[in-house]
Amino acid sequence: MTILKVKIFWGLALLAIFSISCSRNAEYIKYSGPTQGTMFNITYHSDVNYNNEIDSLLDNFCRSLSNYDSTSLISRINRNETDSLDALTEEFFKVSKEVWENTGGIFDVSVAPIVNAWGFGWVRHEKHIPDSSEIYSLLQHVGLDKINITNGKIIKQDPDVQIITNAIAQGMSVDYISDFLKSKGVTDFLVEIGGEIYCSGKNAKGEDWKIGVDKPIEGSGYGNRENQIKIHMSDMAVNTSGNYRKFVEEGGKKFGHSINPTTGYPAENEMISATVVYPDCIRADAYATAFMVMGSEKAMQIVESINGMEAYFIIHDGNETKTVKSSGFKKYEYRAKREKIEGLLDFTR
Repeated sequence: MTILKVKIFWGLALLAIFSISCSRNAEYIKYSGPTQGTMFNITYHSDVNYNNEIDSLLDNFCRSLSNYDSTSLISRINRNETDSLDALTEEFFKVSKEVWENTGGIFDVSVAPIVNAWGFGWVRHEKHIPDSSEIYSLLQHVGLDKINITNGKIIKQDPDVQIITNAIAQGMSVDYISDFLKSKGVTDFLVEIGGEIYCSGKNAKGEDWKIGVDKPIEGSGYGNRENQIKIHMSDMAVNTSGNYRKFVEEGGKKFGHSINPTTGYPAENEMISATVVYPDCIRADAYATAFMVMGSEKAMQIVESINGMEAYFIIHDGNETKTVKSSGFKKYEYRAKREKIEGLLDFTR
């Protein structure tokens, strides 16, 4: 190798090392705040502060898809005040219909009237156990086959059909913010909204992001949680759905908030929680919700049939608590016990 080539080689090598070092030493900005009735926590690696833009995007998202905002587009659609969709609501219905079809109707965002009747929706009242006649009456207005999306408009075959966004909107909003950061050239970031998470690139140590999956301890909250497992990931989304924190109780029996849209009653099966890893958060969110209703066996069949999806279920097996993993989930498990986590999955929705 000539002296000139040696100098060029080492010059390029030093430039690469310097570029990586400068990039890694740039500021990791941490930003948190309230949104959608929960909290967001975002960490991103950039020399530009995008916090104001993030606030604007989250406000825009709520104006489209928040059931808790009476002036939002989805609220006006539910009241039949408009049939026009924007880009966000159109994407919402597209993915909702896709997952509805893939789960045989188990994931159904038109279950809103029944969710509200049980006290798990946006209509605030004391949680109670609806009687069978009330459930039967409300079921007549449930089913995504009762609506169609055509040329940016929603067509309801039944004007009493109402849409709940909880089971998919937070995951969708994670993708919304993630796509914005990517559009600005940000490659290293973690977006968490209400326990829905997307990770891109590396953390401040130059490693994959570390996420904690809650141990199902009844009565636990933000101040006294324990990790069931820790996972590490990059360029993937992860979501957990569970039943043990949000329920109604009557006569010593607990009814979880995962409503089966085909029966109108909370699902009764072995599932305690379902954690889903997938390339986008909107589908990870939707499928985790559906899996809680359909049970571990059917759910795992769907997981194994979808390219890029992995899952980790915590289930009741008699008097024991056990775990069920998809064939490729092991690659996400993180073995270090004391490593600090950078994201925490939430079961409460």
